[in-house]
Amino acid sequence: MERRDFLRLTGGLTGTALLTSCTGGPGGTPASPVSAPRPMAAATPPAARHIVYADVSARLAAFDAGTGTTLFTADRPVPSADWRRLYTVSPAGDLVTLDALTGEATARTTVPRGLIPRVVSSLGNAVALTPPPPASPYGRPGRTRTSVVVVAPDGGRKPRTVRLKGNFQPDGFTAVGDGLFLLQYLPAAAPESYKVKVYDLEHKALWPLSTRDKKPVPEDAEETMRGDGRAAVLDPVQQRLYTLYTHQPNHLHTRDLLAGRGTGVHAFVHVLDLNQRWAYCLDLPEPFGRAPAAGHTLTLSAGSLYVYEDGRGTLVRASTESLTIVDTATIGASPAKGSSAASASAGTTAASVFASSEGFVYLAAGPSLRAVDPHSLAVRREWRLPSPARGAVVTPGGDGVYVGVTDGVLRFDGGKGQNGGGPAARLSIPGLTLLRHAAPATT
Repeated sequence: MERRDFLRLTGGLTGTALLTSCTGGPGGTPASPVSAPRPMAAATPPAARHIVYADVSARLAAFDAGTGTTLFTADRPVPSADWRRLYTVSPAGDLVTLDALTGEATARTTVPRGLIPRVVSSLGNAVALTPPPPASPYGRPGRTRTSVVVVAPDGGRKPRTVRLKGNFQPDGFTAVGDGLFLLQYLPAAAPESYKVKVYDLEHKALWPLSTRDKKPVPEDAEETMRGDGRAAVLDPVQQRLYTLYTHQPNHLHTRDLLAGRGTGVHAFVHVLDLNQRWAYCLDLPEPFGRAPAAGHTLTLSAGSLYVYEDGRGTLVRASTESLTIVDTATIGASPAKGSSAASASAGTTAASVFASSEGFVYLAAGPSLRAVDPHSLAVRREWRLPSPARGAVVTPGGDGVYVGVTDGVLRFDGGKGQNGGGPAARLSIPGLTLLRHAAPATT
């Protein structure tokens, strides 16, 4: 799997059935029907109403977790970092901003036909759109020229078209939206690898990244990478994007190239500072990168970065301040059932996903959900799932966790669950492929 832009990673998912949504789709058109979910069946219903978001039939659908009502659907939207807004292109060719709680359109502006939103700035003041990307950025056919359209969602500024010589894909915006991070695929006509660049929108210039001491990286020392980018998470406070890479035994970091040495690693976390425009690679120890990519995942919680690989069940905790590994523990791989090809993710192992709160770091891997102590890395509780996990998110109040499974969403109470205990509630969503987010309802 190649590196995917972080807003889609931290943003959207899918499911399916026969109930039309309560609100219209973007541009006043009816939203597409999705499968009618059944409400949460629970001995102890949630104390507060929640909205859960899941991918269903190539659309993002929002459901009332308590009643099972389909609130709205949207066509392949990109969410804002705080999930308050969704950005999608209507059939009429408008970039539409949706309120993520109601699905109502709050702004729209006309964009060129045939484009889809790829990334949105943290401030919500810029969205980058391109034609739909190929299934894989590697191999033929490549391209020697690229156009990216940058739009102000409120229509307050005329769309800008960035034309570049080479093969590029947008990867994210700088913290204030004045620069666009790009993946430059090389060679352009038949890519085998890529570099990370930044395009300054004010100066209309393509620049290299900087090192952690804020010095520009020389052209001959720029890192050349090849997927597999497994997952990415954004730290909204420090404005840093963390992307996990695996299966790169011949990769060399910028610091290695500058020092004239060749080391090679199998897995690392690429740290991109969206404010100061520097990048750094945090190497991960063996056996990271040896197991299938889908069995790797990462999350952030309370100043720590957690990375897990399901081949041997290795978990590491790193400091986001020093960017060094603090602890390593072996908590065991997920049950064998999780290695089934029936996993929601491509590959030979079930997907591993994290959800984090101040009390626990929740790890869903295969048909298992574990509550891990964020300091000692000890497993405090474990639940068995009826199928491999398809996403996990902490409840808005932080007192439990939602887990996506085949055709549904389960809710577990983190403070009350015991080993072998069942879920506190279940929402049936036939066709669900990925659970994306949960938010408190407004009423």
